[in-house]
Amino acid sequence: MKIKTTLILALTFVFASQIYAQNSNTNNGTEKIYIKNVGSFDLPPTMEIQAGNYKLMQNSVYKLMEYDVPQLVAQQKGLNDFGKESFEKYARVMVETTIGSEGDFEKYNFNISKIPQKDIIELNTIYKQQIQEAFLENGLKLIEWYPLKVEKVNGVSCFHISYKRQLQDRPFVLVNIYYFHNNDRMHTLTLSYRFSETDYWKADFAKILKSFKITNIR
Repeated sequence: MKIKTTLILALTFVFASQIYAQNSNTNNGTEKIYIKNVGSFDLPPTMEIQAGNYKLMQNSVYKLMEYDVPQLVAQQKGLNDFGKESFEKYARVMVETTIGSEGDFEKYNFNISKIPQKDIIELNTIYKQQIQEAFLENGLKLIEWYPLKVEKVNGVSCFHISYKRQLQDRPFVLVNIYYFHNNDRMHTLTLSYRFSETDYWKADFAKILKSFKITNIR
């Protein structure tokens, strides 16, 4: 089944296109982040695009864990300069693209009503098992899993998984992942922050999600 195959592929974090960000400031301190071959989203003033030595360090961690490096990562403000206060919180926004061939994925804004419930249940099981297996290899624990949803985000169809995870004895992190199909590719938006910091991040992350737009429709 096409959907099942491509969703499993997404868990490998594969991408092939080169992506860069261009920023434009707004009056309230929010930055409009433009991503080549994808689209854009609004970044609140509490966050920054990962860059410099901190980015180089994080890329080394991804490679050590045998993950491909994400095209674009945003994080809590101040990490690029290794600011002491910035380490007191944790938040990430990641944009990734999985490249395939024409027809490998559903069309952009596919009809969610045509996805059978039995396939949603099966896909949910597959995702959960693969996440758990990946976590075992990297010292992570799956604390809570929320069932997969096929839904609309800003009027656009997507697959949505979410869960709470923990690294060793560190605070729980809430993760939401949105998969947007686009014919020959799939765009993945990952939003995560410490669960204990929900009151701090929830409004900003809702704005990020609401502002996410795909303009390179295939």
